[in-house]
Amino acid sequence: MTATVTEAVDRATAVNTALATVLDPELDRPITELGFVRSVSVGADGSVEATLRLPTYFCAPNFAWLMVEDARRALAALSWAGECRVILEDHFASEEINEGVGCGKGFAESFPGLADPDRMEELRAVFVRKGHLAAQARLGKRLVERGWTMLQLADAVLGDVPERLTVTLRRRRTLLGLPSGPAAPLFADDQGRPVPAAALEWHLRRGRTAGVGIGANTEVCEGLLAVRYGPSEEEGNR
Repeated sequence: MTATVTEAVDRATAVNTALATVLDPELDRPITELGFVRSVSVGADGSVEATLRLPTYFCAPNFAWLMVEDARRALAALSWAGECRVILEDHFASEEINEGVGCGKGFAESFPGLADPDRMEELRAVFVRKGHLAAQARLGKRLVERGWTMLQLADAVLGDVPERLTVTLRRRRTLLGLPSGPAAPLFADDQGRPVPAAALEWHLRRGRTAGVGIGANTEVCEGLLAVRYGPSEEEGNR
């Protein structure tokens, strides 16, 4: 009995860990941190179900689709998982999104005329690139405050700084298919090429601008979610 309970707890933890890899494409934060995961359940047969909710009834269907699709992929990647269902609730396109993702359809097939079939992956990449740029700006600010010069930053590789400072940066590069090992440049462009010292200040300035936009959108969405569903359990315990 104890082993069964332990296994159930481990699987529930694995589900939440998997969902934490799913980002809101616009806000560049895990859906678990944003409060978008309302509930998860794991069946005795390994079946998994997650229910998602969004800040407003009219959140863009393409963004909603990406989160539901990515959540289902993350859960299906669990080695022990059986049937995986992700349900989006309280959204004007919930029915189309839930059915389409559940049946393995593409966004363009479920919403004919709204998107080119290849556009969704490009949209995903656009926002990950923005998050990658913002992550570099945050890291650059911390290192400059510690006395690093632009030349030192331009010459640095990921292995030159503590791993805890580059977690988000490496994750974004992995999503973009860019090198993320210790020898990869610390500051890189969209193709993974090192940013030269002469261009680095401008590069970081662009990243700060991207970060401001992401932060502002995040505050709006968190506020809307709290108004719609009430404060999260974490906020209520503060």
